[in-house]
Amino acid sequence: MTIGRPAHQPSTTSNDGTVAVARHIAAAAERELPAPTVAAAKRAVLDAFVAMISGSRLEAGRLARRYVASYGSRGEASLVGDGGLVRPELAALANAMSAHADETDDVHDLARMHPGASIVPAALALAETEARSGRDLLRAVVLGYDVGCAVSVAAWGSLEAMQKSYRSPHSLAQPFGAAAAAASLAGLSHDQVVHVLAYAADQASGFTSFYRDERHLEKAFSSAGMQAHSGVRAVELVRHGFTAVDDVLDGTPSVFDVFGAGGSAAAMVDALAGQHYVELTDLKRYPVGMPIQAAAEATEYLLAERPFGPADVVALTCRLPPHGARIVDGRHMPDIHLQYVLAVIVADGGLTFESAHDYARRRGADISALMERIELLPDPGLDGVIDGHLSSRRAVVEVRLRDGTRLERRVTAARGSRLRPLDWDEVCAKARRVLGGGIGPDAVDALCAAVAGLEQVADVRQLRPVLTPAPR
Repeated sequence: MTIGRPAHQPSTTSNDGTVAVARHIAAAAERELPAPTVAAAKRAVLDAFVAMISGSRLEAGRLARRYVASYGSRGEASLVGDGGLVRPELAALANAMSAHADETDDVHDLARMHPGASIVPAALALAETEARSGRDLLRAVVLGYDVGCAVSVAAWGSLEAMQKSYRSPHSLAQPFGAAAAAASLAGLSHDQVVHVLAYAADQASGFTSFYRDERHLEKAFSSAGMQAHSGVRAVELVRHGFTAVDDVLDGTPSVFDVFGAGGSAAAMVDALAGQHYVELTDLKRYPVGMPIQAAAEATEYLLAERPFGPADVVALTCRLPPHGARIVDGRHMPDIHLQYVLAVIVADGGLTFESAHDYARRRGADISALMERIELLPDPGLDGVIDGHLSSRRAVVEVRLRDGTRLERRVTAARGSRLRPLDWDEVCAKARRVLGGGIGPDAVDALCAAVAGLEQVADVRQLRPVLTPAPR
């Protein structure tokens, strides 16, 4: 008697989709990019570098470097913020966990992933190991965003389906994006990339329990570090002669049979044919969780329109789309605690990296008293398509003051979202806001200048001084 499912038979389906994606990846190093795409890639790289440097000083970044150091390995890939050189897959792991040690890094609304936190560390690790140029790095990053986002969009088909799934889109999209970027920089042939895709799929795993992680350690691993490490490891395995199935996107079962809701290789190929996804990525203006961005912007707007302080506030009500409201309601970490963030903005007139990460202040009596007057309400009316655009980066903030004044500000697309993207100067301003207190303005300016001139960098290893700045 046979127990369980019968053994899988060899697939009789075509592998056209897998081959098409592999060819797309293998050809990326020679593919010219439009100027707007290059500009978006530079913004994404700078934003990721800022998250890596700042996160290297946070708990997840420190623990990741300690873990990597225990291996005692030597390589040519940098530990950002540290200066040590290790094997590429270990550098990718540690730098990715630093990048997502908090919520400073970018997100992609349509693909439900943190692309910069895993794809840029993976690309940096291979670019250093292979002594690639800044131009090569930019092309690999664009490719990684394209492949990672395309597999997620193809798998789920809609933002609503992704939000309802217990399977994590990060766990599917980001290993593929990291592997694609790494494979391009490693110079693999399309036949080799077919096998890389299989190993990326083998390592795609995870579900959304990490939202309950109070210290952001599991989340740093399961939403960034694991994927960067998996992507680079897939490339390293193939470079050492490992082979795998050649139809992981098409065969039965395929990755789309496991993740998503009715996706297909054909849908992924179609998703790769449009606008580059790096141009559609949300960069956070504030170093806090993405669902808070629109609310923080609305609160700052109201303060500028009619200045008020904590003593003036009778009540502050914030309405968010339901999914985002669940993520940031009364959380342990200050930078994903909406009531705390808005209370600090009201008390200080703005937000700094230090105030967004201040656990002691979150527990303080004055801020706690103000937080009790801040109510967060999930509002289904803020979900879906509004004004012809699909987005979850919305908020309505209403303030009632003791003199009877009532203020309201609605933000239908947060500054930094794909509908209102940050320009280069704004990303540099964010870098100063996040890093200035830690490494000083001169070091921040040097970092911005280095990324602005990436196309002229002959060897990415030349970036090491700006990625390991001395503490101020």
